[in-house]
Amino acid sequence: MAFIETPRFPESIGAGSQFGPGYSTSIARNAGGFEVNNQNWSMPLYQGNVIQGVKNQAELDDLLAFFHGVAGMHNGFRFKNFNDYQVFAGQGAIVAIDGTHWQLYKNYTFAAMVTFRKISKPVAGTVVLAGSGTYSVDSTTGIVTGTGPAPTSWTGEFDFPVRFDIDQMMPQWISFELYDWTSIAITELRL
Repeated sequence: MAFIETPRFPESIGAGSQFGPGYSTSIARNAGGFEVNNQNWSMPLYQGNVIQGVKNQAELDDLLAFFHGVAGMHNGFRFKNFNDYQVFAGQGAIVAIDGTHWQLYKNYTFAAMVTFRKISKPVAGTVVLAGSGTYSVDSTTGIVTGTGPAPTSWTGEFDFPVRFDIDQMMPQWISFELYDWTSIAITELRL
């Protein structure tokens, strides 16, 4: 499998899609009816369906060409999740890897609950780092390289690394610019 950095999945189709986080939890109930549960993943895995984003023949043509280009499930690609693609002031965290390298993260905060998500696919040209050092951002990894003091925060945009979760795309033609599919699933890749 390869990861295709560009082009990213067509934005016009992604804008109408469904895509969101899912966790894995195992729950066991004892003889007394009490539950014990285990969170299997420390971070969610995002999954979705891009079928609702196809609104006309031109978008269907783009989707089919893109599907051929990434060879179904074989290659990963960038996906703009319109539900969650920006990091605003106060959300961008920086975690040290060593003295000259840092990883971008986004924090999700509600009251006292804070969850950090690693950002591995920032959008080139959108990342603004706070700090007094000299920094560069690798848009393929989300790793910041720099000299001087560590960066303190960041703002910008990011994509999700995903792949199709199907190897066959079989649209059914209903009438002019009206098609029917069961699903065109995508799933996040952990990089």
